[in-house]
Amino acid sequence: MRGRSAEERAVEESKKFGEKYPARLLGYDIVMKNITSLLVMMFLLLTGCTKPNAPLEHQLPSSCIIYDMKQARCIDDRELVNRLASYRVVFIGDHHGQSDFHQRVAKLISRLDRTGRHISLANEWFMPEDNSLLKRYADGSFRGDFPQAIGWKKKAGYAFDSYSPIYNAIQKAHGGLYGINLSRESRKEISDANRSAMTRGEKEFYDSLDLNMAAHRQMLSSFFAHCHSLRKGEDATACKERMYRVQVAWDSYMAQESATLANRVLHRRSDLLMVFAGSMHFSHGLGINARFARLSREPFVTILPVLTGTDKANVGEADFLLFYNSFGR
Repeated sequence: MRGRSAEERAVEESKKFGEKYPARLLGYDIVMKNITSLLVMMFLLLTGCTKPNAPLEHQLPSSCIIYDMKQARCIDDRELVNRLASYRVVFIGDHHGQSDFHQRVAKLISRLDRTGRHISLANEWFMPEDNSLLKRYADGSFRGDFPQAIGWKKKAGYAFDSYSPIYNAIQKAHGGLYGINLSRESRKEISDANRSAMTRGEKEFYDSLDLNMAAHRQMLSSFFAHCHSLRKGEDATACKERMYRVQVAWDSYMAQESATLANRVLHRRSDLLMVFAGSMHFSHGLGINARFARLSREPFVTILPVLTGTDKANVGEADFLLFYNSFGR
């Protein structure tokens, strides 16, 4: 007869131990089951906290005219006006030249006016230096060709008739109209990093630019993937950095002017400052609105345009999405 192997002897000893000390073996089994359960729970917890690979998205119903991203549901114009009642600053993104969207914004201004809101509109197309003319245009005392007087064709380049319903709504509401844009000359100085051509105040503004907002860089990376104005002796990296510096200056300046206006025009609970600029300046709360938040404690909401038929939107793009129909530019 062959001798027993080590494994066979171990199994036999284990059986004898179980027969002799059954309670101890039962306790061992319970401990092992508890350890196994704990490991399973830890695995589920850790995998549950893992960031998803794909971006989180809202599914937008086809019947929507306004989508409330906080509530993840469609609302109507009346409810939007009610939701804005608690805020005195509203950022509205623009899809340039889209007349249907501009009609939607004009109607929103009129609805807010009917609820007793006193509205001031800060617009990307104008600069602070235009405020004297804008005041006369808004209060109806200006007599003449406003687009020509303001230099609309050079400033905007889009049909004035597309935007005039918004300005007419401000006039009818006895509201204010203000410019917040950074001049092209200042943008060129910042693009060139030409500090010698800057005034003391311009140098201070230039030196204050925060170029290290990682999420903002990431959001704009696809737009700056290719440099379309490479200068002599400049490589692509330097060109993209220059483009990004101008974008940050643009957002920062409009945020600064908006914060200054908020201090100037918001005195009553019914006062409302609407800041109207290209949607990319507000997307995901990373442009004008992020920099405004550093300068003002005034709460705000962001409304962005979305083309009818759009069925998805990334979480965090805005507070509200306002649908419009495209009829060309």
